[in-house]
Amino acid sequence: MTKMMTVALLQGPHRFSLEERPIPVPGPDEILVRTTSCGICTSEIEIWKGKLPDLEYPRFIGHEPSGIVEHAGAEVSGFAPGDHVAVWSEGKAYAEYFVSKADYAFRLRHETNLEEALGEPIACSVNGVRKLDPQLNDSVCIVGCGFMGLIMVQIFRARGAGTVIAVDTRKSIRDLSLRLGATHAMDPAETDVAAAVKDLTGGRGVDIGVEAAGLQATLDLTGQVVRMEGKLEVFGFHVGEPRAVPWGFWNWMAFTIVNGPVRSPRMYVEGMTTGLTMLEAGTLKMGPLVTHRFPLREIDRAFQVAAAKDEGFVKGIITE
Repeated sequence: MTKMMTVALLQGPHRFSLEERPIPVPGPDEILVRTTSCGICTSEIEIWKGKLPDLEYPRFIGHEPSGIVEHAGAEVSGFAPGDHVAVWSEGKAYAEYFVSKADYAFRLRHETNLEEALGEPIACSVNGVRKLDPQLNDSVCIVGCGFMGLIMVQIFRARGAGTVIAVDTRKSIRDLSLRLGATHAMDPAETDVAAAVKDLTGGRGVDIGVEAAGLQATLDLTGQVVRMEGKLEVFGFHVGEPRAVPWGFWNWMAFTIVNGPVRSPRMYVEGMTTGLTMLEAGTLKMGPLVTHRFPLREIDRAFQVAAAKDEGFVKGIITE
């Protein structure tokens, strides 16, 4: 008799359904994992809203999972049933079980909190910092300092950054950024951020500016805080209308423009390995970032809360 599992399928904008499907059988180079948690990604919120072009439904999403190995394929070495893992996944993890190539998994210590071991967003954040190659005592400003921005605050400090400025409209995010290593936190609704950054940096601007919210306003502001010949990274997830860039000014300022994301599995796994090693060493704090938990049956409400991003929300996860 075929063993079944519950999965959440996105049937259209703002509407998941729960369905029964056969538990997948791992291939020879794959592992079958029982899902214990899966993060809700900003990109998936845009899919849930129906904002991305040419979307087809139903969609089987969920790409930030961790869990416990149930079975390893015949060619897999290094993983065994009972192992705790975080996985870089391409989707299909809003489910009780999922399969992954073993090469995309990181074996965790049993004492590591699986809810905090969100390998994919940790990988993105680590790789975003790696692309910038910060130097000792570099000054950094992260504009739109949400979940991944707060991870980046910690990675920048671990890389030796000096001044680290977090810019966000939510007080809870600003307060948390200071707890996690930011030296300054600013509300763009109350502070002339560009002027304040110039004051902090002797009139120069920061060495590194990170746009991390995917908005025209945050892109504009990031260009105003970076020093001449500094680095400007577009890290936020930009959807919708094309963005307008003052290229004449950016050109004159001789910015090094960095596109923050990576796409190759190799780079994802490298970043995930680095970040999760930092997590297990205590250098990266994820506990304060996972603020909301929902069972799979409440996935619609989970996405509503994640999309609202009210005060106090940082990251929502779907749990077993």
